[in-house]
Amino acid sequence: MKNSTWLILLLVSVLTSNAQSKRIDSLKLLLPLEKTDTGRIHKLIYIGNAYWNKNNDTALIYFKDALSLSEQVGYIPGEIRSRSSIAEFLAGMKLDYATALELLLYNLKLEEQTGDTTHIFTDIREISFIYARIEDYEKELEYIKKLRNLTNSGLFKDSATLSQLRVNVNNRLGAVYGKLNILDSAKYYKLKVFNYGVVQKDRFRIIVGSYGLATIYKKQGNYDSAFYYCRITLPASLNRPDMHRNALIEMSTLHWETNQADSAFYYSEKAFTLSQQSGYQLQKISAAELLAKIYYLKKLPDSAYKYLSLATSLKDSIFNSEKLVKMQNLSLQESLQNLQQEQAKKEAVKEYKSKIKIYSLVAGVAALLILILILYRYNHQRQIANKKVEKAYIDLKSTQAQLIQSEKMASLGELTAGIAHEIQNPLNFVNNFSDVNTELVDEAKLEMDKGNVDEVKAILNDIKDNEQKINHHGKRADAIVKGMLQHSRTSSGQKEPTDINALADEYLRLAYHGLRAKDKSFNATMKTDFDSSIGKINIIQQEIGRVVLNLINNAFYAVDEKKKQNLIGYEPAVNVGTKKINGKVEISVKDNGNGIPQKVLDKIFQPFFTTKPTGQGTGLGLSLSYDIVKAHGGELKVATKESEGSEFTIELPNQL
Repeated sequence: MKNSTWLILLLVSVLTSNAQSKRIDSLKLLLPLEKTDTGRIHKLIYIGNAYWNKNNDTALIYFKDALSLSEQVGYIPGEIRSRSSIAEFLAGMKLDYATALELLLYNLKLEEQTGDTTHIFTDIREISFIYARIEDYEKELEYIKKLRNLTNSGLFKDSATLSQLRVNVNNRLGAVYGKLNILDSAKYYKLKVFNYGVVQKDRFRIIVGSYGLATIYKKQGNYDSAFYYCRITLPASLNRPDMHRNALIEMSTLHWETNQADSAFYYSEKAFTLSQQSGYQLQKISAAELLAKIYYLKKLPDSAYKYLSLATSLKDSIFNSEKLVKMQNLSLQESLQNLQQEQAKKEAVKEYKSKIKIYSLVAGVAALLILILILYRYNHQRQIANKKVEKAYIDLKSTQAQLIQSEKMASLGELTAGIAHEIQNPLNFVNNFSDVNTELVDEAKLEMDKGNVDEVKAILNDIKDNEQKINHHGKRADAIVKGMLQHSRTSSGQKEPTDINALADEYLRLAYHGLRAKDKSFNATMKTDFDSSIGKINIIQQEIGRVVLNLINNAFYAVDEKKKQNLIGYEPAVNVGTKKINGKVEISVKDNGNGIPQKVLDKIFQPFFTTKPTGQGTGLGLSLSYDIVKAHGGELKVATKESEGSEFTIELPNQL
């Protein structure tokens, strides 16, 4: 029976491949005959999809050609479709989640402007898939709830389409609740999907519903039910290779957990072979890990090591540090965009108010001068004039104090906005579990009406567990607030005698080799000029080291940006020096980059201000550095000249 199923699958694969090849050839012949740009764009996307089904990287070339042509002619629907196709291909075939997420987030901005509700739904769903693949289930749930809100918005007028979308949302909710181990809710949604598929004779819903129920029952230890639903999934998914591979892996896992090693080996070997043919790496990882366990049990260490090494290598390619950092930067970029827009508005309002106050002040001073001139001409009113001048001066001082207080309040507002952003994630979690509890309360009411006391107790236990999680994440938000407020407090670290020359030299090398590890093409001349008479000074080594490292990293960034301009004769250079002068120790970091524009020079130490492109800087580095140096009783200064470079100087007390 097993061998016949395998032969059927191979036959379907061969026939499908031949049909796809003929379809590609037909589309290629039609492409030169297409006279309109929009027609060419759609045919390029169709050809790309056809190559994708053949697991061919040529698909990406056609998608990119479609995107390039769409941008040239300003065809927004073509841009959206081709960019979505590129993102799905990169996520599914190349595991480049960071680039895929960047493309989809860009698409969402366009779709919100055009009001393309269908593509908004599709791209939000794909974003939720990306977070699922990197196991960030909180973000996955956040985007799935956006899908649910979209289906409840009234924007979808066609009832059949709306019904399909709601089933899709139920399926995704069942999957994410299963990953979060909220198994009763997971089972509730997956059963809705499965029953919908049975009633509507919808094969795909039957597949995803039965597969989801199999995984949930396995987690609950109910292997009979897990096998039952998995056996429904296997034959039903023969025409859906991606789901069929998942079903094979699930069946292998069930046999493994019930001590049926031979059957587990059979299904995992089939899953691994199909995953190699398809190019879907995540399924290949799961199958390889299962094969490694089985070979180890069979006392075949060479084969076990082979598959374990393969799985480890594939995981490294997915979750390497560079990709994770890029994902974190994209998530931070997405979260900070609204904050930056609000800050820009506040800056504009503040600048407008400042101008009004300055103009008022100038007008007041002008009026005061005229008054003094008149009073000077009239000798007999000199005493009265003096009193008026004195009062005007007092009013001027009061106005100045009010301006200073306004600046302080604006800075406090910016810091408060930053804190509000940081606590958003735990608050999202609190909201999510609150929503789940609302659903569970409704379920409990239904069960109470039915008289199912045991089921009501089970639901109440789930509600209690969720309340504990809400409490946990509330405390987490409290901890984040306290941590952010440390930005304005003195560090509690211990000072100790430190060789400042060795510290500066160490962090110079650390910064250089760190950048070289990320970008092999990066290079810069490093020069040091250390005053050997300084000896040791009393500082908190980790904090001053952090300041020095931040300044050196900024210097390397500046010279690298200037080098990209391909200026003739330019050689990037960074100088780090120390010297003892007037009872103080100075640490200087100098670069020959582009310098800092004068118009932003007075803002560089403000929290969340940055001149780097979006996603490459948070605007907190120099602000935190300034606070650390101040806490040591020192000063952080900057001297800069546009097109020639900048020099940052740390002044510290020379104390032991």
